Amino acid sequence: MDEEQFKKLIIKVRALAKSQDETISKEEVHKQFLPLNMEEGQFLLVYKYLTEEKVTLYDTEEERRNAISETKGKNEKDNIKINEDDSEYLKMYIEELNGMDHVDADERRKLIEGVLKEKDTAAGILPNLYLKEVIDIARLYAGQGVALEDLIGEGNIGILMGIKMLDVCENAEEVDEFITRTIMDSMESLIMDNFSSGDFDLKVLERVNELNDKARELAEDLERLVTVKELSQELDMEEEYIEETIRLSGNAISYIEGCKNN
Repeated sequence: MDEEQFKKLIIKVRALAKSQDETISKEEVHKQFLPLNMEEGQFLLVYKYLTEEKVTLYDTEEERRNAISETKGKNEKDNIKINEDDSEYLKMYIEELNGMDHVDADERRKLIEGVLKEKDTAAGILPNLYLKEVIDIARLYAGQGVALEDLIGEGNIGILMGIKMLDVCENAEEVDEFITRTIMDSMESLIMDNFSSGDFDLKVLERVNELNDKARELAEDLERLVTVKELSQELDMEEEYIEETIRLSGNAISYIEGCKNN
């Protein structure tokens, strides 16, 4: 399976469901993933992901109406989960976003429709509707040589770029899809710029060699293989950074527990 195309499609399906009161038909999911020729077992994993994201999958219009009716009035906050390996800065940022006023699907649609009528209000209204989604999208793009915080920053810039081009959209659903696309494009562009820089390979090699040397020193002191957590504590380095460096090495740093060369 084309992993990058899969990421793009899962993000698109997630955004489409959000624009439809957090519902999407199984038929629509299959339609979106048609280019990948996926098997039913793979679709079950997609369904599991969407369900965990509190998206209701349905087969009939009646099931969709019932799902929307059951969730009306609950006003559940769409809080972003904080992961253990998130940096302290990111945790603070997420907590700040989670403290923002909750906007349900109906309010969101009305706000976007209002912006389409009065485009001068877009810069003051739309960014807050997409800041949380930027983090979700960034996590899907993580692990490709760019720090998660940098992806989030670039995604936020993507929102502002999309706002300047709203003339191509005619309704709230198109705005959702278009802004999501500009967020993704911005992150993809940052990743490609990082890979295309002339000294990228040298930087990666230096980074891998440095971690390898530190891991060897600690392993010799402990007389055993070391864990990512132990390295993080010893080097005062984020676990996410260490795991990303291991990935860039081809999972081949001999002194770290779990690497394939052990």
